[in-house]
Amino acid sequence: MNYNLYLAEDFATDESFIAYYLKTDVNAIKFWEDWISHHPEKIDEIFNAEQILALMYLRLPDEEFQSESSRFDDFLNVVAAEQISTKRKFTFRHSTILTAIAASVIVVIFAIFYFSPANQSLTYITKHNGNGKISSFYLSDGTKVILNANSSIKLPEVFGTDKRDVSLTGEAFFEVAKDPSRPFTVEANGTKTTVLGTKFNVSAYGNSSHIQVALQEGSVEFSANADRDKMRLRPMEMATFSKNSKTLVRTAFNLDAVSSWKTGQITFHHATFQDISERFKNSYGIVLIDQSGKKDWNYSGHFVKTDYLSIIKSICFAENLNFKQTNQTIELKLKK
Repeated sequence: MNYNLYLAEDFATDESFIAYYLKTDVNAIKFWEDWISHHPEKIDEIFNAEQILALMYLRLPDEEFQSESSRFDDFLNVVAAEQISTKRKFTFRHSTILTAIAASVIVVIFAIFYFSPANQSLTYITKHNGNGKISSFYLSDGTKVILNANSSIKLPEVFGTDKRDVSLTGEAFFEVAKDPSRPFTVEANGTKTTVLGTKFNVSAYGNSSHIQVALQEGSVEFSANADRDKMRLRPMEMATFSKNSKTLVRTAFNLDAVSSWKTGQITFHHATFQDISERFKNSYGIVLIDQSGKKDWNYSGHFVKTDYLSIIKSICFAENLNFKQTNQTIELKLKK
């Protein structure tokens, strides 16, 4: 099966992919997680396929589903019985009207089931990615999230009626569905980013010395220090909060350097060693140790679907360095 040729509708009708989406087959889950991580160019088709399946598999909690399913079956039985008992009395026009009414009632019943308060209860789930894995999914409000490697996000299965709050550790890109009545807030390491509808990237890894919010479209308000420091960003502006100095700074940013990771790319733009080492740790679980004595790193490079060893070799070539790897640690030294 050549999945490289698949479109969204092909994925959405593939039995193995459906089993992966519904989490009903361990082998399918393992296969598709691995396949998706190695084919970032198909991520948009995967997004669309998951959205199709989300519409196809609107599910209630098991107990509620069984109860409502029984009620729905009873309703269908009543309709069927009425149609049989009066079959000879109805004209074609009357049968058409009855069918239309029944269809309308069915739509109303399912609308009530789906939007009922019971179905809106805040049951929280957590999604986590390990080394080298990037995943994408849609939230209950239609917001699209791309979660980077070594990152976790905690969120309600279904948002409440007045707000949309999620908690992030690591890095994620958000395309927030517009809903003025329910602000969307990302909490990350003591900071908050609040929006109504926009595209932005949040980087808040625990091992990083700073938290960054980069705005691509729309408008966001970033707050830190228990809401004492606030900053409203415009498109292509980035807020950087230092965990050490507790300072908040506004700068412009390079879009590729900030968000190219979404499609499996790595971009460095005038990067310091700290920038490079944090990206390696967060994306690959690799620890870089600088023993070169270089004081001013200013490295730029762009890599598409490239393994970490090839990236290290490119960096060493450009910076006149040698490297030595021991397990998950790489030491960098100046060439003699």
